[in-house]
Amino acid sequence: MHLFDVSRRFYGGSAIVAGGLPLAAGLALADRMRGHNRVTCCFFGDGAFAEGEFHETANLAALWNLPLLLACENNLYAMGTALAREHAQTDLAMRAASYGMPAWAVDGMDVEAVEQAARRAAEGVRSGTGPHFLELRTYRFRSHSMYDPDRYRDKAEIEQWKARDPVQRLVDRMSEDGQRGDEELARIEPRIAEDIERAVEAAERAPTEPVGDLLRHVTSEPAGEAR
Repeated sequence: MHLFDVSRRFYGGSAIVAGGLPLAAGLALADRMRGHNRVTCCFFGDGAFAEGEFHETANLAALWNLPLLLACENNLYAMGTALAREHAQTDLAMRAASYGMPAWAVDGMDVEAVEQAARRAAEGVRSGTGPHFLELRTYRFRSHSMYDPDRYRDKAEIEQWKARDPVQRLVDRMSEDGQRGDEELARIEPRIAEDIERAVEAAERAPTEPVGDLLRHVTSEPAGEAR
């Protein structure tokens, strides 16, 4: 969540639900003012859609014609609250469209459908037609976090969604098209496991953060003491 790399235009996440939305609008505004033909994409969930930050951001983005792509990962649960218990109208794309921006829903369990929708939306933003909204209708198979007992949904529901696993669906489709999807997956997975293992080892070998740096970039530093 707290990774940050400006060189890759990756501005991190926020522990505050919907907290990244106004920041994304600010980045998009800066790009527009500087004449940069860029698209700022902000990912958030259906829980964030219920927050005031989303509606304020959507309104200003449409009002100021910002180059912003709003990608809502609707997995039907805002942590532990079902979508229907939080939203009077559960068609999030329809509600986003009320701000005057192109908005549509896509099957978030279909890799190719998401790629096509994202490409279409990004091209629309770059063309100068203002912000776009994608509702990616998806699902999470595991609990929200390691501290979540996951008692708010039926296990049968989880198994039903697992039958639509986006990775397996893509592999099956590739195999049907003669692209040897199973072989490709078998080749990729060991490489991914090795990358993860190396990353964990590097993190465990890394030195502990100095206590004196705990407030670095958290509070302002007196003039002349900046590092």
